[in-house]
Amino acid sequence: MRILIEVPTYDGRISQATSQSLWRLDRCGHEVDYKPRQGYGCAMARNRIAADALNAHYDRVLMVDNDIELPQDALRNLLEHDQLIVMGYYLNRYARGKHKFTTLYRTGFAWDMYAADELLKLRDEGEHLIRVKGGGMGCALFDPAVFAMLDFPWFEWTDLGRTALDEEDAYSCYDAFQSGGEDINFCVRAANHGIPIYADTRVACGHEFREVKWPE
Repeated sequence: MRILIEVPTYDGRISQATSQSLWRLDRCGHEVDYKPRQGYGCAMARNRIAADALNAHYDRVLMVDNDIELPQDALRNLLEHDQLIVMGYYLNRYARGKHKFTTLYRTGFAWDMYAADELLKLRDEGEHLIRVKGGGMGCALFDPAVFAMLDFPWFEWTDLGRTALDEEDAYSCYDAFQSGGEDINFCVRAANHGIPIYADTRVACGHEFREVKWPE
């Protein structure tokens, strides 16, 4: 299997933790190509990654954000399910500083995230593949066929048209949900086309804040 791993960046910079985790990643005997992909914004970089995967006829493409540390078996576990979209997860940086909530959403995009301990409990109980509404794409494996199913641009930063925020929301994750973003917008579009989105509860990634944070 030919797999493309690309990191969307603005200026080509990738954190040391991200770079080291990609170096250590178990490639499971597959042919894996890796490179950073620049864009003026994250949506542009993701569109270029998707185009790279389609144009070069890769079997899978893994998008990894430049502040995410992957577990060594992340690729192996994501590939195991043979789904169109499978995500890992990490802690949400906007969750009121409590580092409790993750970037996976159950049935909606406003305060409907899984808590880290819920996902780790599912993992320990052997429930490794779960269907989700969507999530952040700091660790997301795609079958490039997904992009052939959708119109370009695949990723676009959009406001989901929610109500205005007040000052109390300035430091909450509510602000992030209301703005939508290119990852949530993509998840909405995929759902509208009947494309299911899954997550693997074993692929718990580190997210670099002032230091790397892991679900626990």
